[in-house]
Amino acid sequence: MAHDVFISYSAKDKTTADAVCAMLESNGIRCWIAPRDVLPSMEWSESIIDAIEECRIMVLVFTANANDSPQIRREVERAVNHGIAILPLRVEDVLPGRALEYFIGNVHWLDALTPPFEAHLKNLAGTIKIVLARMEPSAPPAPLQEEKPPSSSGHRAEGGTPEKAGGRERAPTPHPSWSTRAWTWAAGTVAALALVAVFIGVHFTSHPAPVTSPQPASTPAPATPRPNAPGGTAPVTPAASPLPAPTPRQGASKTPKSVANAPEATADNSALLRGTMNTLQNELSSIGTVSFTAFVQNKTDSSAFQYTKAVQVSNVVAEPAYCEVSYHFREWQNGSVSQDVKGGLPLRYATGVVVEPMSQKLTEVNAVAGHANWVVTSTNPPATALLVRLQVGEIDLPFTDANLARAAAATITQAVKLCGGFFAN
Repeated sequence: MAHDVFISYSAKDKTTADAVCAMLESNGIRCWIAPRDVLPSMEWSESIIDAIEECRIMVLVFTANANDSPQIRREVERAVNHGIAILPLRVEDVLPGRALEYFIGNVHWLDALTPPFEAHLKNLAGTIKIVLARMEPSAPPAPLQEEKPPSSSGHRAEGGTPEKAGGRERAPTPHPSWSTRAWTWAAGTVAALALVAVFIGVHFTSHPAPVTSPQPASTPAPATPRPNAPGGTAPVTPAASPLPAPTPRQGASKTPKSVANAPEATADNSALLRGTMNTLQNELSSIGTVSFTAFVQNKTDSSAFQYTKAVQVSNVVAEPAYCEVSYHFREWQNGSVSQDVKGGLPLRYATGVVVEPMSQKLTEVNAVAGHANWVVTSTNPPATALLVRLQVGEIDLPFTDANLARAAAATITQAVKLCGGFFAN
């Protein structure tokens, strides 16, 4: 089997789903997640069906977006029809609609509504490990020993049942095959046999044959709980890994199977880390809403067009204990919402920080989207992009002031070093 867990999620919750995948795989649980594991040249729907049929557990990242998604309903229905265990992870305080309630209304939920989110992910990984262990075939019971125990008369019983484990019941004594007349004719022989019988009876009474009772089927022992885990009980084995790196908003197509453990912040720099994270929270909170008009030129036919964009960053929370900054990211293009997600900046996984004009960043986005001929010549008013490159993907944040962007970049650089991260370039 190529994987243990199929992760079902709405495309709008990709950051959360990638964080779930990273945590499970860092704990040795094989996952299938789209679009990462959809093979080239394969039909999307065919890949989804094959992956569901081959998994043993479906983790449903349950949010309001998932509740409204027809694709999620089809995936859950497919899992139910194939007898796949479904484990909903509720990350928003919503209840399933009627369509989903029919399939998962009687399934036990794992709630991940309170911070820190990492504690809930660890609890999820521990739960899945226990469920997978219980799915393993049990060891067959030990066979009964064919040797029959001695009867109460000291003779080996050729029929009947053996002694019960822990009881005193013995097999019934068979009737002797010799007749009374034969014993009378051979009195001397009778005396000799009686002596032999007494000897045998004493021997077997003092050395009874062992009786093997059926052994119960072995069941895996549950992981020992860790009482001090924040937000709940998490298994001790395997050892807790650092905060998983959620894939950023830009939609990186692949999450690393495993990430080396980054060293924890030491006692010497813990106070400095708290101060740095507090500064970073204030700098990112100052972003607020950035609005501008982008002017685009088509190099192929020399035509030009423009569009308006507004980006809002809110609810910024820096967590020094986890070296992460969470925030709410909302984007509008020409007045319509194009993105509305909960973002996260995992500092341990940062590999570089870049500050560049927003026009340059938008040109790069166009190239990635297949429009290399679209060049953003300028924005009005001028805007600056702060790019944080991660081991997988990158996160971009807008600033109206280039100096503020450079200050935030310096703070991020310091926080990465204090968190034990590194810059590749």
